[in-house]
Amino acid sequence: MAEAADPAEVEYDKDNCRWRFKPRGLHITWSSDRRYWKMPEKGTDGPAELLDVCWLEINSSTPEPLSKGERYALSFKLSLQEVHSGWKNVPAFMLAKVGKKGIPNWAKINIADMNIGNVMEVPYGKLQFEVPKYAEDTTLYFGLYELWSGGWKSGLRIHEAVVEKMPVQSITLVHPR
Repeated sequence: MAEAADPAEVEYDKDNCRWRFKPRGLHITWSSDRRYWKMPEKGTDGPAELLDVCWLEINSSTPEPLSKGERYALSFKLSLQEVHSGWKNVPAFMLAKVGKKGIPNWAKINIADMNIGNVMEVPYGKLQFEVPKYAEDTTLYFGLYELWSGGWKSGLRIHEAVVEKMPVQSITLVHPR
Protein backbone atom coordinates (compact mmCIF):
# COMPACT_ATOMS: atom_id res chain seq x y z
CA MET A 1 0.00 0.00 0.00
CA ALA A 2 2.65 2.55 1.03
CA GLU A 3 6.39 2.35 1.03
CA ALA A 4 7.89 2.81 4.47
CA ALA A 5 9.19 6.30 5.06
CA ASP A 6 12.95 6.42 4.55
CA PRO A 7 14.70 8.05 7.55
CA ALA A 8 17.55 9.06 5.21
CA GLU A 9 15.04 11.34 3.42
CA VAL A 10 14.47 13.45 6.55
CA GLU A 11 16.99 16.24 7.12
CA TYR A 12 17.55 18.03 10.41
CA ASP A 13 19.11 21.49 10.64
CA LYS A 14 20.25 21.67 14.28
CA ASP A 15 21.16 25.38 14.12
CA ASN A 16 17.62 26.35 13.07
CA CYS A 17 15.81 23.46 14.81
CA ARG A 18 14.13 22.53 11.53
CA TRP A 19 13.16 19.15 10.02
CA ARG A 20 12.69 18.79 6.28
CA PHE A 21 10.77 15.73 5.10
CA LYS A 22 11.35 14.95 1.44
CA PRO A 23 8.56 12.94 -0.22
CA ARG A 24 10.32 9.62 0.42
CA GLY A 25 10.62 10.62 4.11
CA LEU A 26 6.81 10.63 4.38
CA HIS A 27 4.34 7.74 4.53
CA ILE A 28 2.26 8.25 1.36
CA THR A 29 -0.61 5.78 0.98
CA TRP A 30 -0.45 3.94 -2.38
CA SER A 31 2.99 5.44 -3.17
CA SER A 32 4.44 2.04 -4.02
CA ASP A 33 1.88 1.58 -6.83
CA ARG A 34 2.96 3.42 -10.00
CA ARG A 35 -0.66 3.67 -11.15
CA TYR A 36 -1.30 6.17 -8.35
CA TRP A 37 1.97 8.00 -7.62
CA LYS A 38 5.19 8.90 -9.39
CA MET A 39 7.83 9.03 -6.68
CA PRO A 40 11.18 10.85 -7.00
CA GLU A 41 14.42 8.91 -7.09
CA LYS A 42 15.99 8.26 -3.69
CA GLY A 43 18.29 11.03 -2.52
CA THR A 44 16.83 13.66 -4.87
CA ASP A 45 14.75 16.76 -4.19
CA GLY A 46 12.07 15.99 -6.76
CA PRO A 47 8.38 16.03 -5.82
CA ALA A 48 6.00 13.11 -5.46
CA GLU A 49 3.38 13.41 -8.20
CA LEU A 50 -0.19 12.31 -7.58
CA LEU A 51 -1.43 10.48 -10.68
CA ASP A 52 -4.83 9.32 -9.46
CA VAL A 53 -6.19 8.41 -6.00
CA CYS A 54 -9.46 8.68 -4.14
CA TRP A 55 -7.73 8.31 -0.77
CA LEU A 56 -5.08 10.98 -0.07
CA GLU A 57 -3.22 10.13 3.10
CA ILE A 58 0.26 11.47 3.82
CA ASN A 59 1.70 11.32 7.32
CA SER A 60 4.84 11.16 9.40
CA SER A 61 6.30 12.01 12.78
CA THR A 62 9.40 13.77 14.01
CA PRO A 63 12.31 11.38 14.53
CA GLU A 64 13.19 13.15 17.79
CA PRO A 65 10.95 14.58 20.51
CA LEU A 66 10.21 18.31 20.40
CA SER A 67 11.24 20.61 23.25
CA LYS A 68 8.64 21.13 25.97
CA GLY A 69 7.16 24.62 26.25
CA GLU A 70 8.34 25.65 22.78
CA ARG A 71 6.31 26.83 19.80
CA TYR A 72 6.62 25.06 16.42
CA ALA A 73 5.06 25.26 12.98
CA LEU A 74 4.19 22.71 10.31
CA SER A 75 3.88 23.41 6.61
CA PHE A 76 3.78 21.50 3.36
CA LYS A 77 5.19 22.75 0.07
CA LEU A 78 2.80 21.77 -2.70
CA SER A 79 2.14 22.59 -6.33
CA LEU A 80 -0.70 21.88 -8.70
CA GLN A 81 -0.03 20.66 -12.22
CA GLU A 82 -1.80 22.21 -15.20
CA VAL A 83 -3.63 18.93 -15.79
CA HIS A 84 -5.40 18.14 -12.52
CA SER A 85 -8.81 16.96 -11.41
CA GLY A 86 -11.01 16.27 -8.41
CA TRP A 87 -10.02 19.25 -6.26
CA LYS A 88 -12.95 21.62 -6.92
CA ASN A 89 -14.94 22.02 -3.69
CA VAL A 90 -12.83 19.25 -2.11
CA PRO A 91 -10.52 20.62 0.58
CA ALA A 92 -7.62 18.71 2.05
CA PHE A 93 -6.84 18.91 5.75
CA MET A 94 -3.53 19.16 7.61
CA LEU A 95 -3.20 17.77 11.10
CA ALA A 96 -0.54 18.30 13.74
CA LYS A 97 -0.67 16.82 17.23
CA VAL A 98 1.94 16.50 19.95
CA GLY A 99 1.97 12.97 21.30
CA LYS A 100 -0.23 10.10 20.18
CA LYS A 101 -2.91 11.20 22.65
CA GLY A 102 -2.45 14.92 21.94
CA ILE A 103 -5.11 17.38 20.88
CA PRO A 104 -5.07 17.72 17.08
CA ASN A 105 -4.65 21.09 15.38
CA TRP A 106 -6.28 21.20 11.93
CA ALA A 107 -5.95 23.47 8.90
CA LYS A 108 -8.17 23.39 5.82
CA ILE A 109 -6.30 23.57 2.50
CA ASN A 110 -8.20 24.48 -0.67
CA ILE A 111 -6.01 22.81 -3.30
CA ALA A 112 -8.18 24.13 -6.15
CA ASP A 113 -7.28 27.71 -5.13
CA MET A 114 -3.55 27.15 -5.68
CA ASN A 115 -1.84 28.83 -8.66
CA ILE A 116 -0.94 26.22 -11.24
CA GLY A 117 2.78 25.42 -11.33
CA ASN A 118 3.77 27.59 -8.35
CA VAL A 119 5.22 25.85 -5.31
CA MET A 120 3.22 27.14 -2.36
CA GLU A 121 3.74 26.77 1.36
CA VAL A 122 0.48 25.77 3.02
CA PRO A 123 -1.24 26.71 5.11
CA TYR A 124 -0.64 30.42 4.79
CA GLY A 125 1.08 31.44 8.03
CA LYS A 126 1.87 27.77 8.79
CA LEU A 127 0.04 25.51 11.22
CA GLN A 128 1.44 26.65 14.57
CA PHE A 129 1.25 24.76 17.84
CA GLU A 130 2.88 24.67 21.26
CA VAL A 131 4.40 21.67 22.98
CA PRO A 132 2.84 21.44 26.46
CA LYS A 133 5.35 21.96 29.28
CA TYR A 134 4.19 18.83 31.08
CA ALA A 135 3.67 16.53 28.08
CA GLU A 136 5.00 13.01 28.45
CA ASP A 137 5.13 12.33 24.69
CA THR A 138 6.53 15.26 22.68
CA THR A 139 6.79 13.56 19.31
CA LEU A 140 4.89 15.44 16.59
CA TYR A 141 2.48 13.37 14.51
CA PHE A 142 1.30 15.14 11.37
CA GLY A 143 -0.30 14.63 8.00
CA LEU A 144 -2.17 15.85 4.94
CA TYR A 145 -5.48 14.15 4.15
CA GLU A 146 -8.47 14.03 1.82
CA LEU A 147 -10.37 10.83 2.62
CA TRP A 148 -13.96 11.95 2.75
CA SER A 149 -15.13 12.96 -0.74
CA GLY A 150 -14.70 9.54 -2.34
CA GLY A 151 -13.79 11.27 -5.60
CA TRP A 152 -10.67 10.62 -7.64
CA LYS A 153 -8.00 13.32 -7.54
CA SER A 154 -4.88 13.99 -9.61
CA GLY A 155 -2.28 16.61 -10.41
CA LEU A 156 -0.96 17.44 -6.93
CA ARG A 157 2.79 17.53 -6.26
CA ILE A 158 4.22 17.06 -2.78
CA HIS A 159 7.61 18.81 -2.56
CA GLU A 160 8.28 18.55 1.18
CA ALA A 161 6.94 18.95 4.68
CA VAL A 162 8.71 21.19 7.19
CA VAL A 163 8.56 21.23 10.98
CA GLU A 164 10.38 24.16 12.54
CA LYS A 165 10.79 25.83 15.89
CA MET A 166 9.29 29.29 15.90
CA PRO A 167 11.37 32.18 17.22
CA VAL A 168 10.40 33.66 20.55
CA GLN A 169 8.46 36.82 19.91
CA SER A 170 9.58 39.76 21.93
CA ILE A 171 6.98 42.02 23.47
CA THR A 172 7.61 45.74 23.54
CA LEU A 173 5.92 47.46 26.44
CA VAL A 174 4.92 51.06 26.00
CA HIS A 175 4.75 53.07 29.19
CA PRO A 176 2.32 55.97 29.38
CA ARG A 177 3.92 59.36 29.85
